Amino acid sequence: VYVFSFIAFDKTNENIYWIWGENTDKGELIITPFSNISQRTVLHTAAAEMVKESFQFHPKDRSLLVFSEYHHYMKTVSFNDTIKEDLQYLDSLRPNDHLLIIDMSDDLQTWLVTYLSAESPHDAIIYHRDHRWTEFLFNAKPDLKGYPGLIQQIGFDYAARDGLMIQAYLSLPPDVPLKTPAQVPEKDRSFAAQKMIPAKPQKMVITVHGGPESRDYYSYQPVVGLLTSRGYAVIQVNFRGSIGFGKRLTNAGNGEWSRKMNTDLIDAVDFAVAKGIANRSEVAILGGSYGGYATLAALTFTPDVFACGIDVFGPSNLVTLLETIPPYWKGIRKELVKMIGADTDTEEGRQYLIERSPFFIADRVKKPLLIMQGANDARVKEAESEQFVSALKNHSIPVTYVLYPDEGHGFKRPPNVLSQFGYIERFLHECLGGGYEPYTDGQYNESAIVKSDGFASITQPKQ
Repeated sequence: VYVFSFIAFDKTNENIYWIWGENTDKGELIITPFSNISQRTVLHTAAAEMVKESFQFHPKDRSLLVFSEYHHYMKTVSFNDTIKEDLQYLDSLRPNDHLLIIDMSDDLQTWLVTYLSAESPHDAIIYHRDHRWTEFLFNAKPDLKGYPGLIQQIGFDYAARDGLMIQAYLSLPPDVPLKTPAQVPEKDRSFAAQKMIPAKPQKMVITVHGGPESRDYYSYQPVVGLLTSRGYAVIQVNFRGSIGFGKRLTNAGNGEWSRKMNTDLIDAVDFAVAKGIANRSEVAILGGSYGGYATLAALTFTPDVFACGIDVFGPSNLVTLLETIPPYWKGIRKELVKMIGADTDTEEGRQYLIERSPFFIADRVKKPLLIMQGANDARVKEAESEQFVSALKNHSIPVTYVLYPDEGHGFKRPPNVLSQFGYIERFLHECLGGGYEPYTDGQYNESAIVKSDGFASITQPKQ
């Protein structure tokens, strides 16, 4: 990964703003003449956080006014004094949230802004700079405003077993009693001060983002809110291979599918157990796309760690994944091969891919598994799930498999989304015993086809 991005031209159209990654881990903000980009002037060097592309320029003179950096949370950086006092005023209105400027009028007097918050959906707000007052426009998801406190997303870092620092987010169930710093060992007091340590260990779900060159952000996330409302702690892990934390962390994932990318997740479990956040026997894993692969990898390569797993359109066989990539992925094939670690064009490469594919060791699955797939998925074909389910059945291993014939890579139709989480809630309830809203097949007139029903194999739901 090379941290490199074009931002904008200046007013003269003779100079270019860039994020430049040469000889840096997290990138620099630079400006260069269009005629000779080797003449670079460094404007800002990223330190702990990555420079993010939330740049605002003066509408008239095109001078850079503000940009953002992002680690646990987004931090707005004032580049000059033109709007410094305005930023201080807007920050003071919601000191616990994170200001994001969406746009500005040409005269710089009227702004469209919002605040990033895990606790509530985005508000769209007009800021009138001349009189320094704000005007509420609308909320992005007003129906969810009546459920406050479902998500308390806390950013933290932990050390993987090889010493690499991993960023993650913890969200505890609402109103769960917490330990104070005085009630924990000295080494854990900073975590207790962040309200991360519950009075007693919780049932927990580790969620794994897709990509894997993506990341989890601090934001209002209904899925996390759903899980916490049902009594689960949630950890979102930005494991090695994720973007946004520097080239070193991203490149550390190359060739580590089912290896160190898996142990990063296990190290998150170990962290949570050591801090008293979770019970080791009550941790589930859930993910989509690459996160679905990570779920299958966890339940095959390390079958004793998680109590159960949910795979949403995850590849199971890296050989067939590469052999069936869609045409629009051809341009990133080399990058995909670099991430995975091998290609299919040599016997050595194919063997490497086989050794990292859950499909070939499906017989190792010990714990309950829910697989969900869209039949129209062009990225991860239906066969990726079908072949894994068949392999489990050949070994008499129960699995729940739900196919959506009218969905692709990511479920979109509202009835299908409702049923998707109906199945997920029911599965987690039967595995870990959290709360759930009763759901029956066909309840939402969804298209789901239950091609394999392993729910009956979970004979003793936990109370």
